[in-house]
Amino acid sequence: MPTQPKRNPDFGAKTKGLCIFIESLNLMDLALEQKRKSKTISFSLVRRRKRKVSLPALLAIAQPLTIIKRERMKIKNIIYLFIFLPFVTYSQEKSGYYINWDINHAETFVKPSIPISKEEAKIINCYFVEFDNKNRLISVKYFFSGKPSNYSNFGAFELIREYHSGYVTEKYKNTLGEFVENSSKAHERKYYLNSDGYWTRKENYNNGELLPEGIAFSQVTRNEKNEIATEIQFSSKGDTIPDVNGFKIVHFLYNKDGLTLHRQNKNGKGEIINGSNGYATVIFQFDQNGMFFEEQFLDENNKLFLHPRFDLAKINWREFNKYGKPSRIYYMNSIGYPHENRAFGIIKYRLNMTRESITYYDRYGERTVDGNGVAMSVYNYNSEGKYLGKTNFDIENNKVE
Repeated sequence: MPTQPKRNPDFGAKTKGLCIFIESLNLMDLALEQKRKSKTISFSLVRRRKRKVSLPALLAIAQPLTIIKRERMKIKNIIYLFIFLPFVTYSQEKSGYYINWDINHAETFVKPSIPISKEEAKIINCYFVEFDNKNRLISVKYFFSGKPSNYSNFGAFELIREYHSGYVTEKYKNTLGEFVENSSKAHERKYYLNSDGYWTRKENYNNGELLPEGIAFSQVTRNEKNEIATEIQFSSKGDTIPDVNGFKIVHFLYNKDGLTLHRQNKNGKGEIINGSNGYATVIFQFDQNGMFFEEQFLDENNKLFLHPRFDLAKINWREFNKYGKPSRIYYMNSIGYPHENRAFGIIKYRLNMTRESITYYDRYGERTVDGNGVAMSVYNYNSEGKYLGKTNFDIENNKVE
């Protein structure tokens, strides 16, 4: 999300040893200088004793010192470039094709993940992410099977950010280069920044007006690390809109990489309470690429809760491929055991990494059905990348309408 550029937090740790080495070179240079002065004094004493010293002899003494000092300066210059050049070129190197264009849930900076080559990008669905020389996101473009597509996770081909004093704007374009609305029906977003350069208010506009329906704006608070600590969503009339979990005020906790550990519902006194769906906390676990590998629902007493819509209390994703796609999903009940009917699913993918199908199995590895009588689902997309829905089949491979 929009922020002012931040220095790499590992900068000091990674360069401490190099800085010490540079300091040692400086000390060696000082010693060489003192040695040179000592030679000068020696020459002076020789002259006082009326001894003759030839010019070649003087050069023979001075030249090695000059060469050594010159080499020391070369080494120092190379090390200075090694340390500081990455901070000049980092943004250009960071721009490229990625599976995920931003996995930083704390919204302190934009962090794409799973980079792929230009050749892979001709086949694999991906985003081209572009940063300016201040390490600020300026553009995200979505490609479906190597072709520009309007069906990204933000609902357009391109996302464009522009930076102003105190705020950032975000607009969207389709594959024809026309400005369009995003998946939230907003033509433009404005992020208003705090004194540290991090957004604390986000506004959604449609044709110059706050969205009349849905989420018009959001307010967040940030912790001492400037990570988002709480968030409240509002309508254009100022009414609170709960999140998808039924939480009115969402409280967040993150790991060291800015990935969410939990979303939690609390009252005005800071007490954990159940939201409108009957649970209070959603626990997450992500891998280093920001891909889900576990999610569970807990009530206000910290006990597993069977989600009323998903018919599960805990879910695990396993066996990821190189593009971050899992081939197995495991479902657990409110006791934490494999689900009585649908214990796990096996997922298949197309070459471009869209999900092709999922087939369900019970805890004994036999084919089974979910709560709607579906044994297998096939996921359908058109040639432009638009998701067309699922085709469902029962245990005998008959279509389920």
